[in-house]
Amino acid sequence: MSHPNYRRMSMNPASWKRNIVLAFIALLLDMPLSHAAEVEGLYEIELVANSPSPADRELAIKQALYAVLNRVLVAEDISKIKAVQDVLNNAPYYVKQFQYSLISPDQYTESDVRLLRVEFDEQKLMDVMRNAQVGIWGDIRPKTLLWLVVDQDTGERQFYDPDSMPDVESALTLASKIKGVPLIFPMLDLEERQRISVNDVLGADARQLLSVSARYEVPSVMAGHLARKDQCWQGEWAFYFDGKIKQWNSACQSMTATIKAGVQGAYDVLSAYYGVKPQAASD
Repeated sequence: MSHPNYRRMSMNPASWKRNIVLAFIALLLDMPLSHAAEVEGLYEIELVANSPSPADRELAIKQALYAVLNRVLVAEDISKIKAVQDVLNNAPYYVKQFQYSLISPDQYTESDVRLLRVEFDEQKLMDVMRNAQVGIWGDIRPKTLLWLVVDQDTGERQFYDPDSMPDVESALTLASKIKGVPLIFPMLDLEERQRISVNDVLGADARQLLSVSARYEVPSVMAGHLARKDQCWQGEWAFYFDGKIKQWNSACQSMTATIKAGVQGAYDVLSAYYGVKPQAASD
């Protein structure tokens, strides 16, 4: 059964060819097409530069490249990989294009601050990583179903609702984009609310959670508890994939950082499973 919010495939020629490629890659990964999503813009990113000066631009480009590599490479700590160190030391060389835009004064008071959009040259970067035999996770990625319970320091735990929790929605969208992990969310219709409660999501026994999740036909299910503590947010996470479970906690920090730490855990598991270690090119 397909999720009703899944986008229908377009039948124009370009989309048809793209879907054929996606289906072929998904088949190679032993992942049904309905479970897969093509993640676009993996080599593009936006971030804040302190000013448009050459020095600040170079620093921002280096930060941008590190963030991009962190969502396509497979490693516990990419900063320890020599090939990564080498490309970061020459980050401007890998820029395909960049563009500045102004930031509204209510976000930043410094007049020189700019929003910098950078697109990197995928081919150049992948040539370096391929020769160094660094694991790479491609742009065909499985969808993860996220059950999220939110406690806004009121003593009442609630299922995540994008309409009443816009800040949480914004943080989830950003974290998903930063890490390139496609997320979908339960419909929480009458049938689901009769079968599952917040306690089922947070409990040690995951059988009911996974049983209800089966309707979405996704290979990975994630359960999260986001709790506000004074001026920060804590996160508890459980990730169910390939018959195994990974659990971790996020330190008390900003909402965005806490949710990003949750999505990072999903990235670590999935990239290690689906990532490919390329063979170095022969002379």
